[in-house]
Amino acid sequence: MSDVNRRTFLASAGAGAAALAMGSTARAAGPNDQIRVAVIGFHGRGKSHIDAFTKNPHTAIATLCDIDTRLFDKAAKEVEDQTKKKPECVQDLRRVFDDKTIDVVTIATTNHWHALATVWACQAGKDVYVEKPVSHNFVEGRKMVEAARKYGRVVQTGTQNRSSEGVAGAVEFLRSGGIGTVFLAKGLCYKPRGSIGHKADSAVPAGVDYNLWLGPAPDRPFNANRFHYEWHWNWDYGNGDLGNQGIHQMDVARWGMGKEGTWPTKIIASGGRFGYKDDGETPNTEICTYRYDDCELIFEVRGLPTNDEQGVKVGNIFYGTKGYLVINGSKWATFLGSAGGKAYEPGPKGDGGGDHFGNFIDAVLARDPKKLHADIVEGHRSSALCHLGNIAYRTGRALDFDTKTETFPGDSQANAMLSRDYRSPFAMPEKV
Repeated sequence: MSDVNRRTFLASAGAGAAALAMGSTARAAGPNDQIRVAVIGFHGRGKSHIDAFTKNPHTAIATLCDIDTRLFDKAAKEVEDQTKKKPECVQDLRRVFDDKTIDVVTIATTNHWHALATVWACQAGKDVYVEKPVSHNFVEGRKMVEAARKYGRVVQTGTQNRSSEGVAGAVEFLRSGGIGTVFLAKGLCYKPRGSIGHKADSAVPAGVDYNLWLGPAPDRPFNANRFHYEWHWNWDYGNGDLGNQGIHQMDVARWGMGKEGTWPTKIIASGGRFGYKDDGETPNTEICTYRYDDCELIFEVRGLPTNDEQGVKVGNIFYGTKGYLVINGSKWATFLGSAGGKAYEPGPKGDGGGDHFGNFIDAVLARDPKKLHADIVEGHRSSALCHLGNIAYRTGRALDFDTKTETFPGDSQANAMLSRDYRSPFAMPEKV
């Protein structure tokens, strides 16, 4: 596939065909100005954001924002050492949205802050790069799409596989009928997750704005096992490994199946937190099945010692009427015919993410979300599949899903889990 065709394929698959009338950037920038970026949340994944935007010639990191001020000095020095300019450091993300000199915000906070921060950023006229999963619950994702469209913002989802030419080549091969009609896709998240143990509630560390960290979540005492990273395994803030690592492979599964605008009609899930007892709530073992009219998607999380499948522990397998295709990082291989056929690895063998941040900035400069490889609507739909699977797991029963109303008919318990109760004043607005 030529470079031009690959770029065309990536753009069309990642953003859809609808054109948007785009608004201006947050400020009137001159032709030689750099895009001013604020990074919100940089204890973990946000470090990659800092690295990417200090290296991009079109961007300048103007502000670093985190609820934990203990992180400020080191991060600010790293930016200054690389760019010769010291960024401002602020603790409250609302100050970032008030700053009219900021053009772009990137969001690498806890999952439960992704959606509200994105909506507020769009309302403030900022373009957004938001980490996966884009939302903490199903309804939030819908609000994010609404806000991006209403305010004409460029909003990229942090599902980097969408910028991988290797993965894009595999998807193109699938859609060309390379393995026949795809009737089953599997997403694999076989990633070791040990016990986090037990910790007692304690005082809030100095320098941490815990009220702001809680944000939309219920008020409760501080606990280190619900704070930096370990929040992933608590339902109030995270979505387990299905929504942590698994969202990447869920996105590839949906992309490869060609299910951009289609919801499953039935979801079945089972599993548990097996092998140890600790403060975590989310399952370390989970199997979710999503039934479509013409195929199924199966996603499996294994956090305990396990074998691989076709050499893959984190990746995807697609099954078709002519054989099957395996994606492992940016590499892929096909096994055709009843005897398995010949395996091969087309495409580059480098990093599976490509330049996802660069793709975002290209779209910002062009004021064109169609250039995005992972527009917010794709992030919403893939994140939503994770949420639906977790709802089926938590209710403990098979769930029918109405694809038109996007609800579970007659199931008040499951429908309540499509959203959440928000703690004032950190509520998602009914109208964005």
